[in-house]
Amino acid sequence: MDASVEILSPYPVTLTPLVEMIVMSDTSKLEKLLIDKVGKKFVSSELCDRLTYSKDYSIEGIAGDYTPDIIVKPGTVEEVTEVVKIANQLNVPIYTWGGGTSMSGNPLAVERGIVLDMKRLNQVLDVDQDNLTITAQAGTTIENIFNAALEQGVFFAHHPESSLSSTIGGALSCMGISIYGAKYGYVYDQVLALEVILSNGKKIRIGGKAYLSLPTHNLLNLFLGAEGTLGIITEVTLKVYPKPPSRDRISYGFPDITSAIEACKSAHAAGCWPETVFLFDRRSLVQYMERAKTPIPDDVSMAVLFGASGSSEMVETTLEVISKCSEEQGGSRLPQELTQSWWNSINIGKDTFDQSNFAISHTEYEPDLVDACVPLSRFQEYSDFCDELKKEFGWVDIDFGAFIVGGPRGPIPFCIYFSVPIDTRIKTEVDKWFQFKERMYHRALEMGGSLSNANGLGLRSSPWVQNQLGSAWELLTDLKSMMDPNNILNRGNRGFSS
Repeated sequence: MDASVEILSPYPVTLTPLVEMIVMSDTSKLEKLLIDKVGKKFVSSELCDRLTYSKDYSIEGIAGDYTPDIIVKPGTVEEVTEVVKIANQLNVPIYTWGGGTSMSGNPLAVERGIVLDMKRLNQVLDVDQDNLTITAQAGTTIENIFNAALEQGVFFAHHPESSLSSTIGGALSCMGISIYGAKYGYVYDQVLALEVILSNGKKIRIGGKAYLSLPTHNLLNLFLGAEGTLGIITEVTLKVYPKPPSRDRISYGFPDITSAIEACKSAHAAGCWPETVFLFDRRSLVQYMERAKTPIPDDVSMAVLFGASGSSEMVETTLEVISKCSEEQGGSRLPQELTQSWWNSINIGKDTFDQSNFAISHTEYEPDLVDACVPLSRFQEYSDFCDELKKEFGWVDIDFGAFIVGGPRGPIPFCIYFSVPIDTRIKTEVDKWFQFKERMYHRALEMGGSLSNANGLGLRSSPWVQNQLGSAWELLTDLKSMMDPNNILNRGNRGFSS
């Protein structure tokens, strides 16, 4: 029989002819098949288990019901393959779950089906000091990869604030920014090889330990940042680097966004290559200092945290040059106490978790992000637009402000985020959030900007993907149709629907 899959697109897309599909009206039949492959202990249709996987950290997850039909926890790549084969045969959607730290709704079971929890695939398989690589399974936490590298005298450059619980597979499914990204780039800049399970259960490997092991088209990029819509990542080989012998950091306050960005540009022109560049406006800095109550000078509107690594001489020289560039743009050196407190709030690991000054949770509101890129020259304009829009929506008493990240072009910022506190107990406030972010994303596109995949697109940003891609959306849907003809992989997410 032929089956058509409607995709949210102005273009008609018909998927390739399918084999006859079995309609699964009885979850118990699916559960039995999965238990036969994975074992009873690692398959559950209990409501309490399913509810655990019905939410992530997104407002979208709070606003909707994304309770899956069944949870599966494979322990081997072969078990992943068997689960995918069953899902494909029975036309059951499958949603890959890493650490559950997503803020965009990308692992949520939009059309119920199977949630595939990858956390049992959690082994660091190899640390190769000679070739500067580390190989790990997709369910390994980033913190474990980071520490496994350090134990062998090498350094893995991806370390987000969520590293204690986020997995490498989840990070690779979006762009993956990091506190070290200004020097080393995104998480997918660290990828040398992938093992991927396709929608038909076939296992493929792309790349290797050589730093150039892509003899033809870069097939890695089909799966990196794709949020599991084209294949399920099960194993990855990553770059590691010689461990820097020294690190230090400074921070500067500026009167506005433009002068802060100009200081970053000047540092780049001078040849500096810091590993950390975080820009916070005053409101965000106050939020991150919430627990420490670290005072912030009154004249600071925008602040930049610069971190350098290398030999002690290199670190000292780098920070001296950055200081000169910052002061030439009207910046003022911030107290070391604030610099250290700021660093503690973003450098969160098992040994530093209790030093974080960021308030981990709030009882009255839930912060969410507008995650967009605009041209550098329009950052200030976009920030001003956001401030005016917040006033229109009545969000002035609790305001988390904006923050900007530098990388992978050295200290030059690339992406601006606006954090908005939502009282998710009040439906009208949640509805307002959806209206607010729609206007913010439309404004970003009007300014020649882009949606950002830095924290994933998922349900949060994907409604505007087609607007940005235009005619290229048809190419993307054709790729999806070819690689996942039954549309089982993350069905209904990232702009695709059944």
